[in-house]
Amino acid sequence: MRNRSIIMTGLLIGFLFATGMGQAEEYQCLPCGSECDKALYDKPGDCPHCTMKLVKKSTVVFKSIQPADLCTYIAKHPDVVLLDVRTKEEHDGKTDDYGTIKNAINIPVQELEKRVSELSAYKEKEIIVYCSHSKRSPRASYLLNQNGFKHVTNMEGGMITMKDNTCKK
Repeated sequence: MRNRSIIMTGLLIGFLFATGMGQAEEYQCLPCGSECDKALYDKPGDCPHCTMKLVKKSTVVFKSIQPADLCTYIAKHPDVVLLDVRTKEEHDGKTDDYGTIKNAINIPVQELEKRVSELSAYKEKEIIVYCSHSKRSPRASYLLNQNGFKHVTNMEGGMITMKDNTCKK
């Protein structure tokens, strides 16, 4: 009888850890593009570095791409959707000289939550999100994930680091 209890207890503990129920949830900064995105916390709250809300680490599921790889990637994947989350002035080149990428949709991150339905036709497509310095695009990528977009990629570094002009306007 004792051996059976030990076996049952072992199976229960194994099940809890296999399903994640035996582990504490980890939290991280709502992606803001700063170093604090990598810090982990054991409870919800606000990031002590940038004051953004802490979210469950398991909910941050977007991929990343380097600017140096973007134009080649677009050429090999012509159906990819490009989302520029800079302001209209930035996108149009009125405030900086970083340029924009051909065929990109421009929805500023400040408006994305209200305008996310404009992108609903692309929920099953891959979307690459970018901004000028990769401070706003991680947050936009997270927001898309939270709204059911399954194939979201963030361009790290932003347009300021993009040296390849072959896919720019």
